[in-house]
Amino acid sequence: MRLIVYDVEVFAFDWIVVFKDVETGTHTVIHNDNEAVKSFMENDPLLAGFNNKHYDQFILKAVLSDATPEQIKELNDYVIVHGEVGWQHPLVRDCKVYFEQFDLFDDCQAGLSLKAIEAHLGMDIRESEVDFNIDRPLTEEELEETIFYCKHDVDATEKLYHLRKSYIENKLMLGRIKGIPDNRALYMTNAKLTAAYLDAVPKEHDDEREYVYPDNLLREYIPEDVFSFFNRIYDRSLSDEEVFKSKLNFKIGDCEVTIAYGGIHGAIPCYREKAQNGRHLRNRDVGSYYPHLMTLDGYCSRNIPNPQNYADMLEARMKAKKSGDKATANALKLVANTTYGAMLSKYNDLFDPLMGRSVCITGQLRLLELAIHLVRECPSLKIVQLNTDGIMVSLSDDDLERYDAICQEWQDRTGFELEEDTISEIIQKDVNNYVEIAIDGSTKIKGGQLVRGIAPAGAFNINNNATIVAKAILDYFAKGVPVEDTINSCNDLLSFQLVAKASGLYSEVNHIVDGEKIPVQKCNRVYAVKDTRYGTLVKTHAEKGNDAKIGGLPEHCMIDNTNELTVAVLDRSWYIKLAQKYVNDFLGIKPPKKNTRKINSLKKQILKILEV
Repeated sequence: MRLIVYDVEVFAFDWIVVFKDVETGTHTVIHNDNEAVKSFMENDPLLAGFNNKHYDQFILKAVLSDATPEQIKELNDYVIVHGEVGWQHPLVRDCKVYFEQFDLFDDCQAGLSLKAIEAHLGMDIRESEVDFNIDRPLTEEELEETIFYCKHDVDATEKLYHLRKSYIENKLMLGRIKGIPDNRALYMTNAKLTAAYLDAVPKEHDDEREYVYPDNLLREYIPEDVFSFFNRIYDRSLSDEEVFKSKLNFKIGDCEVTIAYGGIHGAIPCYREKAQNGRHLRNRDVGSYYPHLMTLDGYCSRNIPNPQNYADMLEARMKAKKSGDKATANALKLVANTTYGAMLSKYNDLFDPLMGRSVCITGQLRLLELAIHLVRECPSLKIVQLNTDGIMVSLSDDDLERYDAICQEWQDRTGFELEEDTISEIIQKDVNNYVEIAIDGSTKIKGGQLVRGIAPAGAFNINNNATIVAKAILDYFAKGVPVEDTINSCNDLLSFQLVAKASGLYSEVNHIVDGEKIPVQKCNRVYAVKDTRYGTLVKTHAEKGNDAKIGGLPEHCMIDNTNELTVAVLDRSWYIKLAQKYVNDFLGIKPPKKNTRKINSLKKQILKILEV
């Protein structure tokens, strides 16, 4: 099948469809010509779009059903303006037209728009000036402009397709292993495909709060407060929200720990340590923790006809991984990593909330038991960090043997395998923000201040905001390079970009220039600049009408949606200050407190002088 990327635009008396053949790079533009669209679709192409499941496909079906431009506009407003589901509109509900497609919006981070993706990729992000509310046929000039921007969006969607190639290949491979046709596998989300792979059949369950503690817990190492917290699940006087949205905070030594129904998390705040002679930093993660909780503790979804299928999948993945069959290993990893979340989604055939809750509760208890056991029997040991599936410790030579023995006992009793990294240095702000430096000098980073680019796992996300700041922080901690050296030596303009986007809650965005509001588009690429004539960006709330600054932007910035600026305009000091602030946050260095009382007193004195 030919892979065709497409996009549609709709006006009161005009509609445009742009198709692009991925293989040839050829664009096909069709305007108000139903028969031309029918002719194009006669070759049964495989269509790909961005959010096409929720919008474009309905317009295309209406076109293929000989709808008039006026009818198509009515359908457009039904979906876009009124927020209704396209399938429910009579034009689509009664339509007998079918075509193969998939949506590149599937499994993307919530709130990520195509325009934002374009911005992060450094593309031209100018928006069309043609008003979608024009109540007349488009002029030739307006039509040409609309086609230009529609083709641009199609090109961006194709670029996204290539970025997500591995995601698509994993879905195709998984479908082929299971005997699911390519077109069907591509159309499904990861969660839907996982359920199909496991032959899940939806069932009704009403026992979400009937959790059973595992028999082989060493309960003496788990605080009673923790059992009291989880025992609240049995109290029917408490609502589901009161139970499942609650959390418990406590400390293990200097490590601040939180348990909740999303997993265990803990870290010593603003902590830095280097391994030394006689003192070690060790990090142990449980291999495939949640998947193995499902098999070893029997927490597989009861909607899977044969739970052994899940265990067989894990074994097959390990065999593929060891044999170097990356394609199979990566495809099965999709199933391993998606099943847990699917068990807690009421819209998925794997939905089994008791099993999902059991995975999370037991996972926390077992890790907590190990952590406290280590602390009690290894005097020099301290917990540096606890997360969903791992534990990082600092300890002396004297306790290494006992540390290894306790970890081995835990593995033997539970059946889990701990994978260990020896660490040279840890610098952490909290459990969600840290730099981990291995013995070989390689780094592992986590947190919004450090992680930039395309998310390597989970839902697709892209963040290329001020990548130079993230690099400066990492170079400072990993190489000892001052942040100003990293920032001052960089001449790649896009490394300094900030993508400013206003959500649908806001009706407009303005740029303050020379003290005046200048209307701009909702998604913009901006840079901190030295020219003080240029102010920041403000957004106007659609309902309340009040203005608010777009967060995270400098006081003085310029918009560059067409990539015309040079590094000469940059206010590098703004990026240096931001990087230094983040470094200080990691180190726990707080800015000096302002003497507001003195400042206010001085203000009053100045006002009195001015009045005179």
